[in-house]
Amino acid sequence: MRRRTLLGSAAAAVTAALSGTAQAASAAQARTPTRYLGVFREGDPTRIAADVGSAYGVVPASVMWFDSWASGRPFPVAEARKLWQCGIMPHYTWEPWNPALDVADPAQIHLADILNHSWDGYIVARAREFAAVRQPILVRWGHEFNGNWYPWGIANNNADPSLYVRAYRHVHDLATAAGARNVQWVWACNNGSAPDEPFNDPAAAYPGDRYVDWVGIDGYNWGFGPSWDPTGDHWASFDATFATAYAKARAVAPHRPVMLGEFASSEDGGDKAQWLRDMDATLSSGAYPNLKLLTCFDLSKEEAWSPQSSPAALAAFTAWVHRGYLNGRGHDLARIAARPTPAPPFSSAG
Repeated sequence: MRRRTLLGSAAAAVTAALSGTAQAASAAQARTPTRYLGVFREGDPTRIAADVGSAYGVVPASVMWFDSWASGRPFPVAEARKLWQCGIMPHYTWEPWNPALDVADPAQIHLADILNHSWDGYIVARAREFAAVRQPILVRWGHEFNGNWYPWGIANNNADPSLYVRAYRHVHDLATAAGARNVQWVWACNNGSAPDEPFNDPAAAYPGDRYVDWVGIDGYNWGFGPSWDPTGDHWASFDATFATAYAKARAVAPHRPVMLGEFASSEDGGDKAQWLRDMDATLSSGAYPNLKLLTCFDLSKEEAWSPQSSPAALAAFTAWVHRGYLNGRGHDLARIAARPTPAPPFSSAG
C-alpha cells in the first residue's frame, strides 16, 4: 500500500513537472514574436528563391538583391511580380554609386550630385518601375551610411549628416511623386560607425518617420583575422553584434519596425554553429521584440558567411529556419509597416 502510494505520488509529481514544463514552453512561445526570414544571394531574384528552397527547405518571406545606380539597369518588374506570386516580398538594395570607381574618385556619385538633380531622371524612371509592380516592395537606399566605405557615407560627404538626410528625402519624394507609393522605405545603418565620431551618429542622419517605414541594421560576426585587421580577434555573439544598435534604433525611431538588412557569422575564431544556436535561443526568448525581419547574407565573400560554410553550420541554420516563430510569409511581412493609406491591395495572382 505504501509502495503504491509512493508510486502514485511520484507519478503525480512527474505529471506536475511535465505540465509545468509544457506551460513554461507555451508561455515562452506566446511571448516570442513572429519573425520573418529574408535571404540575400547573388543571381536572378526568382532563382534565389528556388535555391533557398533547395538548400534549406523553406520559402523565405523576402528575397534581397543589390543594384548600383551606375548600372543603369531597369528594376526587374516581372521578377518582382513572380516573387509575389510565391508569397515572397521583394527587397531591393539601391546603391547610389559606381562600384568600378574608387570612393574618392571625382567621377564617383556623391550626395551633392543627387542634390543638384543630376540623377532625377534616373530616379523617376526606376520609381515608375517600382510602381508597375503594384505590390509592396522594400527599397533599402544608401545603406551603411555611417561607414566610410561607400561614397554616400557621411564621412565621405563633408562629415555632414544633413546632406544624407536631404538626399534621402529627395530620392523618396521624387519616387513617391512618380507613383511609387507601394515602396516601403528602409533606412539602414551599420551596427557600428566608422569613424566613431559625433558627426557619424546614425541619429543625426535620420530622415524622419514620414520618410522611413523600416529601420535596418547591418552587422557581422567577423571572427578572427578579418581582411581589415588580420591579427585581431573580433569574434562577437549575436547580442554583442546587435544589442547596442538595436537600442539605438528603438531610441531613434520607436514607432518603426526593425530589420537586420544583413547578418552572418564567420567560421574563423569560434564555433559558428553554436553562434547560430545561441542566436536562436536569444530570439526564442522574446528578446528584441520589434526585430521582425532577419536577412541572411548567404554568400562567402570577405569571410565564409554562407550558412553552408560547414556541415555543422548548415545543420544549425536549417534547424533555425524551421522554428515555429520564423514561419511568417511575405504577405504578412508587408503588413507590418503598412501606412494608413497603403498601396493598392496585393494578391498572390500578381
